Amino acid sequence: MEKQEIYDVVIKNLPVGFSIVDLEGTIVDFNPIAEEITGYSREEVINKPHFEILHGTLDRDSCPLLKHALSLKEQAIAVETTIKKKNGEQITLSVTTAPLLDEDGGLSGAVELFRDISEAKQRERERKNILSMFAHDMKNPVTTAGGFLSRLLAGKAGALTEKQKSYLETIREELYKVSDLIADFLEFSRIGAKAYRPVPRPFNIRKNMNNAVEAAKIEADKKGITILFEVSEEMPPTILADPAMIDRVIANLLDNAITYTGKGGTIVVRLSDADNDILVSVTDTGRGIPEEHLPYIFDAFYRISRDTKGSGLGLFIAKTIIEAHGGRIWAESKRDKGSSFSFTLKQ
Repeated sequence: MEKQEIYDVVIKNLPVGFSIVDLEGTIVDFNPIAEEITGYSREEVINKPHFEILHGTLDRDSCPLLKHALSLKEQAIAVETTIKKKNGEQITLSVTTAPLLDEDGGLSGAVELFRDISEAKQRERERKNILSMFAHDMKNPVTTAGGFLSRLLAGKAGALTEKQKSYLETIREELYKVSDLIADFLEFSRIGAKAYRPVPRPFNIRKNMNNAVEAAKIEADKKGITILFEVSEEMPPTILADPAMIDRVIANLLDNAITYTGKGGTIVVRLSDADNDILVSVTDTGRGIPEEHLPYIFDAFYRISRDTKGSGLGLFIAKTIIEAHGGRIWAESKRDKGSSFSFTLKQ
């Protein structure tokens, strides 16, 4: 077969939209899937400006094909953009673009591959809306129930027997667990939204970590667990970070360490200098994490076993927070030999 015949067969049978533009952004090729996605026939778009036809604008930077491939002469992979179909419907595309070079290495045009991800984006929005709605609708009755339980335990409705108090205390503890789950779901529903962004300000991480450790000792003491806090002398007094977010990460790691460390165990919390970063680590002598689970523990809703407590969102939220600060978080563990969770933040 001739090169042109091979090209025609490949392009016509691609499972994604395909388009080529020249140096001016004029469409010179358009495959059948591109016709199906956009609603335009090949004849309607050939020799027409790509950004005017599909983006309805003269702003070239709004188009990944023109911005990355033609203007910057670089490849872009899976960039999201919106276009208007022929019928006026707006859809979301995942676009991969690349510049086209001639035999002398000069730019001659650009190529793009694209697919419609509108349904996937809609399902993602619906999922987040459902989670948010569920969490909000659950929060009020849980708070109300907790308030009435506190009043009962305080004797506001009359004297209680010791057995009644014990039962009510158990109910209240379970409500606290439900409240924590709701808080995780609310946080998860905000991830990805503009509102879920760090607001950095001077933050005394040494002081806050010490406070977190002291608070964690209350639960640790119940299991006979020793918590040690070690701080490097080279540590700067303050860093720029979102205090509430970092406090949440530290509290989550401490809570996990206490949960999965047996009676008489030890937890060591370290704060140290690491070149241009600060390094925080929480190391325990607990049951450890099986090696096959380590790659997935920061995934949303991931649980090592059915017996694992919690929402499966804590570590996912922690990872999101640390990465939003420009840091990284990781875990090291061996079965029956404990775990170590560490993260870095810029000084």
